[in-house]
Amino acid sequence: MELFIPSLFAIVLAAIIVMYALPRLSPVVLGVLAIVLLVLAAYHHYTFFGSEYQISTWQLPLIQYAPYLLIGGLVIFMLFFIVNFIGTGSSEAAAPVAAMNESVNKVANTAATNLTAAANTVNNTLKNMTANKPANNRAANKPANNVRFSQI
Repeated sequence: MELFIPSLFAIVLAAIIVMYALPRLSPVVLGVLAIVLLVLAAYHHYTFFGSEYQISTWQLPLIQYAPYLLIGGLVIFMLFFIVNFIGTGSSEAAAPVAAMNESVNKVANTAATNLTAAANTVNNTLKNMTANKPANNRAANKPANNVRFSQI
């Protein structure tokens, strides 16, 4: 029970902080807080386990292979990047891209036609509004007789 109760309190406290305090903070504050806590945790971990790091020597013989592993990993990463960026050249992989390009072109052409029609409609409406035509069989400058003060 002595390990269960403090752990339960820590979980409840963390849940309260996550549910009520963190959503009210900005992303910049959360980022800075995460960096500060990461640095503090790394410092605490190194001071707590520093003696164990000093006596741990099993990885020392692997130091001579580190450059080759790093360059090999970099070469493999670059190969995967080039293959994914340029493509393999097979038509099976390019078929969805071609279909997608056709769909995008169709939507772009339709959008251009619709925008032209909308612009023409607006232009015609503005021309009709600015023309000196009598509206509702009334003279252009003569007000209606049945307009109440509350409608003005």
